[in-house]
Amino acid sequence: MKYSLLAFAVTAACTSAHVYANTSEFIDSASTEVITVIGSSLNNVKDIEREAVTAATNIDADFGDQLALLPGVSISRNGPVTGLIQYRGLFGDRVGVSVDGVDIAGAGPNSMDSPLSHVLPEPGLTATLYRGIVPVSAGVQTLGGKLRINADAVSLFALGNGITGSVNASLIAPGSGHQYQGNVLYKTDQAFVSGAFMHQQRDERESGDNTVIPNSHYQRNGAKFRLGYEWGKHQFDASYQQLNTNESGTPALAMDIGFIDAAWYRVGYRYNAGEAEYFAMNWFGNSNQHAMDNFSQRMIMSESMARENNADAIAQGLDAKYVMPLDTGELELGAYLHHARNNSVITNPNNGMFFVDNFTNAKRDTASVYAQWTINTDAYSSTLGTRYTRVSMDAGEAGSNMVMMNPAIATLVNSFNAADRDKNYSMLDVAATTRYHASDSLDIVLGISQKNRAPTYFERYTWLPLGISGGMADGFNYIGNLELDNETARKIDVGIDYNYESWTISPRLFYQDIEDYITGSPSTNMAANMVSSMMAGTEPFQWTNTDAVIKGADMTVQGQLSDSVSLRAVATIQHGNRDDIDDALFRIAPEHLTTTVQWNTQVFDAPLQMQLTSELAGAQNHVSALQNEASTAGYGLVHITGLVTLLDSAHSNLQVTATIHNLFDKEYAPHTAGINRVMNTDVEVGERVPGAGREWHLSLSYRF
Repeated sequence: MKYSLLAFAVTAACTSAHVYANTSEFIDSASTEVITVIGSSLNNVKDIEREAVTAATNIDADFGDQLALLPGVSISRNGPVTGLIQYRGLFGDRVGVSVDGVDIAGAGPNSMDSPLSHVLPEPGLTATLYRGIVPVSAGVQTLGGKLRINADAVSLFALGNGITGSVNASLIAPGSGHQYQGNVLYKTDQAFVSGAFMHQQRDERESGDNTVIPNSHYQRNGAKFRLGYEWGKHQFDASYQQLNTNESGTPALAMDIGFIDAAWYRVGYRYNAGEAEYFAMNWFGNSNQHAMDNFSQRMIMSESMARENNADAIAQGLDAKYVMPLDTGELELGAYLHHARNNSVITNPNNGMFFVDNFTNAKRDTASVYAQWTINTDAYSSTLGTRYTRVSMDAGEAGSNMVMMNPAIATLVNSFNAADRDKNYSMLDVAATTRYHASDSLDIVLGISQKNRAPTYFERYTWLPLGISGGMADGFNYIGNLELDNETARKIDVGIDYNYESWTISPRLFYQDIEDYITGSPSTNMAANMVSSMMAGTEPFQWTNTDAVIKGADMTVQGQLSDSVSLRAVATIQHGNRDDIDDALFRIAPEHLTTTVQWNTQVFDAPLQMQLTSELAGAQNHVSALQNEASTAGYGLVHITGLVTLLDSAHSNLQVTATIHNLFDKEYAPHTAGINRVMNTDVEVGERVPGAGREWHLSLSYRF
């Protein structure tokens, strides 16, 4: 290992800090496992320190760099607006992500429009990660964890009357990046109304050796409208967001983003029956229109190879819960319904006869109910819950103009259309956590769970071997499997929270055994193998059920070095293996250590906050031989940020933030970065997409 986390841990903890945000941990209830939050609350409902998911400090367009500060989290990135959350070795659809209470159904089968791409900063926006065992109340199919990104309506109703708002303007270089973000909120005794907008644009980025990072450009515009009204014990709020992504690159995938027109809505109602008793219900949905192609933003060998994929997704959902006191804790009962439908058609603009009906009316319906009991005593706190979920899937017929000229494709079409494509999955989740208060300074945490995940529509219904992997982006073609079973993960999580004076240390150990893990294995379908060999020169993988084990640890350390200097360190290590063969799981993040030293002082009576960061990643040599995954070297980065408050009063605030990312212009490539598939660029096809070199971010923010 070129960089050892153990060797650098002490030095990094004493000399470095993270540039983007501070995070604090709190107990969502006295019994739920620690929840890590990035965000800025609008009031002091919870007495914790928070930083905003904010446009003032982000380097990544989708704010993934701010989320990567959380223990166990890394970002698997296929493009500048295509980041996938990886938590403890699992990523993609296994990690549940909701935005303002909406479970978004993406249109792109390769997760170009990933949940993170739908984030638009607004007042009170927080990102909440359930660390360790996820309670069943957090959502359905949370096998790989749960991240909630939202501005809580209860906090908005608690604001004082009047108009508040903020504007932000940022410049990022190199790449001529600029972004603008603003919001305004008007509050009365019983109601509020708010609006927010965002614009982001950037040209190609550069690596540490001045290599142009291929297809790292992006352009996005978005707006959000929200209102709320309360009368007596009743609260009502509604949200609508429109986010338009224009031409943006995805160098790790076979196509780039032409456009994504994404809209979502949510209507919420809450009845406060008593101080600790309430009923809440949300109705939500989204509609995504998505075009991608392989010719407008990259070179192709010939016009006959040009492909455009037009995809769409429509979803609606309803969730409801009732919470009441029970003995020394509370009882929560809930229900969830969700319907999603996907379509995808591939064409060639140079050949009007060419078409592939990739997915036709692929439907996925989810119905779920749960019960959860929280117990709080002086000696311990516990959460026990169970959830039953039923997922029903179906899809329309496949088709292509190539049926008449290619017998292998005709075989695939006929076999798929003749098959029974309708299937139901019944799944039982169970989660239990206990926090034993051993002393005033020591808590012992133990959690166990069984969580399930049904296959995605592309894992079942990809009838033609294509590079559709849900964002895994290993370069292989994949074909679906109508016989897939659901995944079942059994997990144990143990750790402690130890407090000494101003310091807190929170280590966790975890072990997860996943039965019927869905991954790719060499295809035995002769027709699919013939088609893939003809198109790509390689035989495809088929989604299959195997078994897998993921184990590891993460730890946070935080405290005060002095009255004005604080430190926070986050370390993560994980190891994933398939059980059916001796092979590693693909694209697992290596061990990682991020430490933050923050200094609060004053310059000419103006408050100044300085942060210095050390980000250390180990080499990753435990790679998938089956998927031709290459090892990566470790690296170390240093970042620095300064924030000065020029004006600060009860009604307004003016701040200037300056960030230098990768201060020493280090050349590196994260293991979770994708493999370049864009020809005729500074980065060879098949090489890992490099990380950005030294970058500057200057931001001016005004709050009123």
